[in-house]
Amino acid sequence: MEVLNIFFQPHLDAFTQKFVIFILIFFIVFAFFLKPKSNVLGLRYRSKETLLSNAEKSFFFVLKQSLSDDYEIFSKVRIADVLTPDRGLNSKNWRLAFNNISSKHFDYVLCDKKNLSVVAVIELDDKTHNQKKTMRRDAFVNDACHSANLKLFRFTCKSSYQIKSIRDTVFSSSNK
Repeated sequence: MEVLNIFFQPHLDAFTQKFVIFILIFFIVFAFFLKPKSNVLGLRYRSKETLLSNAEKSFFFVLKQSLSDDYEIFSKVRIADVLTPDRGLNSKNWRLAFNNISSKHFDYVLCDKKNLSVVAVIELDDKTHNQKKTMRRDAFVNDACHSANLKLFRFTCKSSYQIKSIRDTVFSSSNK
Protein backbone atom coordinates (compact mmCIF):
# COMPACT_ATOMS: atom_id res chain seq x y z
CA MET A 1 0.00 0.00 0.00
CA GLU A 2 2.98 2.31 0.56
CA VAL A 3 3.66 2.14 -3.17
CA LEU A 4 0.19 3.50 -3.94
CA ASN A 5 0.51 6.22 -1.32
CA ILE A 6 3.56 7.56 -3.12
CA PHE A 7 1.41 8.26 -6.19
CA PHE A 8 -1.21 10.16 -4.22
CA GLN A 9 1.12 12.73 -2.73
CA PRO A 10 -0.06 16.36 -2.86
CA HIS A 11 2.80 17.26 -5.21
CA LEU A 12 1.22 15.12 -8.03
CA ASP A 13 -1.57 16.78 -9.96
CA ALA A 14 -4.83 14.91 -10.77
CA PHE A 15 -3.76 14.17 -14.35
CA THR A 16 -0.49 12.57 -13.23
CA GLN A 17 -2.28 10.52 -10.59
CA LYS A 18 -4.81 9.23 -13.18
CA PHE A 19 -2.00 8.53 -15.63
CA VAL A 20 -0.05 6.52 -13.03
CA ILE A 21 -3.18 4.53 -12.10
CA PHE A 22 -3.85 3.85 -15.80
CA ILE A 23 -0.27 2.60 -16.28
CA LEU A 24 -0.56 0.33 -13.21
CA ILE A 25 -3.86 -1.13 -14.41
CA PHE A 26 -2.42 -1.58 -17.90
CA PHE A 27 0.56 -3.56 -16.54
CA ILE A 28 -1.65 -5.70 -14.30
CA VAL A 29 -3.96 -6.57 -17.21
CA PHE A 30 -0.97 -7.10 -19.53
CA ALA A 31 0.67 -9.43 -17.00
CA PHE A 32 -2.59 -11.38 -16.64
CA PHE A 33 -2.78 -12.07 -20.36
CA LEU A 34 0.89 -12.95 -20.60
CA LYS A 35 0.85 -15.55 -17.85
CA PRO A 36 1.43 -19.04 -19.24
CA LYS A 37 -1.73 -20.97 -19.88
CA SER A 38 -1.68 -24.65 -19.04
CA ASN A 39 -4.47 -25.34 -21.49
CA VAL A 40 -4.97 -22.86 -24.30
CA LEU A 41 -8.26 -24.38 -25.44
CA GLY A 42 -9.74 -24.32 -21.95
CA LEU A 43 -10.22 -28.09 -21.99
CA ARG A 44 -10.09 -29.88 -18.70
CA TYR A 45 -8.85 -33.35 -17.93
CA ARG A 46 -9.01 -35.75 -15.04
CA SER A 47 -6.72 -38.55 -14.04
CA LYS A 48 -8.02 -42.08 -14.41
CA GLU A 49 -7.88 -44.21 -11.30
CA THR A 50 -6.21 -47.17 -13.01
CA LEU A 51 -4.44 -47.81 -16.29
CA LEU A 52 -6.30 -51.04 -17.00
CA SER A 53 -9.92 -52.09 -16.85
CA ASN A 54 -10.81 -54.81 -14.36
CA ALA A 55 -10.76 -57.46 -17.11
CA GLU A 56 -7.39 -56.21 -18.44
CA LYS A 57 -5.96 -56.11 -14.92
CA SER A 58 -7.13 -59.64 -14.15
CA PHE A 59 -5.58 -60.98 -17.35
CA PHE A 60 -2.37 -58.98 -16.76
CA PHE A 61 -1.76 -60.62 -13.38
CA VAL A 62 -2.45 -64.11 -14.73
CA LEU A 63 -0.20 -63.38 -17.71
CA LYS A 64 2.60 -62.31 -15.35
CA GLN A 65 2.23 -65.57 -13.43
CA SER A 66 2.25 -67.53 -16.69
CA LEU A 67 5.55 -66.20 -17.92
CA SER A 68 9.05 -66.87 -16.70
CA ASP A 69 11.22 -64.16 -15.19
CA ASP A 70 12.94 -63.82 -18.57
CA TYR A 71 10.13 -61.58 -19.84
CA GLU A 72 8.62 -58.17 -19.14
CA ILE A 73 5.05 -57.28 -19.99
CA PHE A 74 3.99 -53.79 -21.00
CA SER A 75 0.38 -52.81 -21.40
CA LYS A 76 -1.38 -50.43 -23.76
CA VAL A 77 1.61 -49.85 -26.00
CA ARG A 78 1.00 -47.83 -29.15
CA ILE A 79 1.30 -50.02 -32.24
CA ALA A 80 3.50 -47.36 -33.87
CA ASP A 81 5.99 -47.90 -31.03
CA VAL A 82 6.28 -51.57 -31.97
CA LEU A 83 5.74 -51.55 -35.75
CA THR A 84 6.82 -49.04 -38.36
CA PRO A 85 5.86 -48.80 -42.03
CA ASP A 86 8.23 -50.49 -44.45
CA ARG A 87 11.11 -48.37 -45.75
CA GLY A 88 10.26 -49.23 -49.36
CA LEU A 89 7.04 -47.18 -49.31
CA ASN A 90 6.89 -43.79 -50.96
CA SER A 91 6.27 -40.90 -48.54
CA LYS A 92 2.52 -40.71 -49.21
CA ASN A 93 1.99 -44.43 -48.57
CA TRP A 94 4.38 -44.37 -45.60
CA ARG A 95 2.33 -41.57 -44.00
CA LEU A 96 -0.92 -43.46 -44.73
CA ALA A 97 0.50 -46.65 -43.21
CA PHE A 98 1.77 -44.75 -40.16
CA ASN A 99 -1.57 -42.99 -39.64
CA ASN A 100 -3.28 -46.40 -39.64
CA ILE A 101 -1.24 -47.52 -36.63
CA SER A 102 -0.50 -44.30 -34.75
CA SER A 103 -3.73 -44.16 -32.76
CA LYS A 104 -4.08 -47.89 -32.08
CA HIS A 105 -2.46 -49.84 -29.28
CA PHE A 106 -1.65 -53.42 -28.34
CA ASP A 107 -3.17 -54.62 -25.08
CA TYR A 108 0.12 -56.21 -24.00
CA VAL A 109 3.64 -56.39 -25.39
CA LEU A 110 5.88 -59.24 -24.29
CA CYS A 111 9.59 -58.31 -24.24
CA ASP A 112 12.83 -60.10 -23.52
CA LYS A 113 13.92 -58.88 -20.09
CA LYS A 114 17.61 -58.64 -21.03
CA ASN A 115 17.29 -56.18 -23.90
CA LEU A 116 13.56 -55.32 -24.06
CA SER A 117 13.28 -56.61 -27.62
CA VAL A 118 9.71 -57.41 -28.58
CA VAL A 119 8.97 -61.13 -28.49
CA ALA A 120 5.22 -61.06 -29.14
CA VAL A 121 2.10 -58.98 -28.72
CA ILE A 122 -1.09 -60.04 -27.00
CA GLU A 123 -4.64 -58.88 -27.55
CA LEU A 124 -7.44 -59.50 -25.08
CA ASP A 125 -10.70 -59.81 -27.02
CA ASP A 126 -13.87 -58.88 -25.15
CA LYS A 127 -17.42 -58.90 -26.56
CA THR A 128 -16.78 -55.68 -28.53
CA HIS A 129 -14.54 -57.74 -30.82
CA ASN A 130 -17.72 -59.21 -32.32
CA GLN A 131 -18.71 -55.79 -33.73
CA LYS A 132 -17.96 -55.12 -37.41
CA LYS A 133 -15.81 -52.06 -36.73
CA THR A 134 -13.70 -53.92 -34.18
CA MET A 135 -13.49 -56.97 -36.42
CA ARG A 136 -12.04 -54.75 -39.19
CA ARG A 137 -9.53 -53.32 -36.70
CA ASP A 138 -8.59 -56.83 -35.57
CA ALA A 139 -8.10 -57.99 -39.17
CA PHE A 140 -5.90 -54.96 -39.83
CA VAL A 141 -3.79 -55.64 -36.69
CA ASN A 142 -3.50 -59.33 -37.65
CA ASP A 143 -2.27 -58.38 -41.14
CA ALA A 144 0.14 -55.75 -39.80
CA CYS A 145 1.69 -58.20 -37.35
CA HIS A 146 1.88 -60.93 -39.99
CA SER A 147 3.61 -58.60 -42.47
CA ALA A 148 6.16 -57.66 -39.77
CA ASN A 149 6.69 -61.31 -38.72
CA LEU A 150 5.56 -60.39 -35.23
CA LYS A 151 3.85 -63.06 -33.13
CA LEU A 152 0.33 -62.05 -32.12
CA PHE A 153 -1.66 -64.01 -29.56
CA ARG A 154 -5.36 -63.42 -29.01
CA PHE A 155 -7.11 -64.45 -25.83
CA THR A 156 -10.84 -64.26 -25.24
CA CYS A 157 -11.84 -62.21 -22.23
CA LYS A 158 -13.11 -64.52 -19.45
CA SER A 159 -13.97 -64.33 -15.79
CA SER A 160 -11.00 -66.60 -14.99
CA TYR A 161 -7.94 -68.01 -16.75
CA GLN A 162 -5.77 -71.08 -16.46
CA ILE A 163 -2.09 -70.16 -16.04
CA LYS A 164 -0.96 -73.36 -17.76
CA SER A 165 -3.21 -72.72 -20.76
CA ILE A 166 -1.80 -69.24 -21.27
CA ARG A 167 1.77 -70.49 -20.81
CA ASP A 168 1.20 -73.31 -23.29
CA THR A 169 -0.28 -70.95 -25.89
CA VAL A 170 2.57 -68.45 -25.66
CA PHE A 171 5.39 -70.98 -25.39
CA SER A 172 4.15 -73.92 -27.45
CA SER A 173 6.73 -75.30 -29.86
CA SER A 174 4.54 -74.35 -32.83
CA ASN A 175 4.77 -70.67 -31.87
CA LYS A 176 8.55 -70.49 -31.38
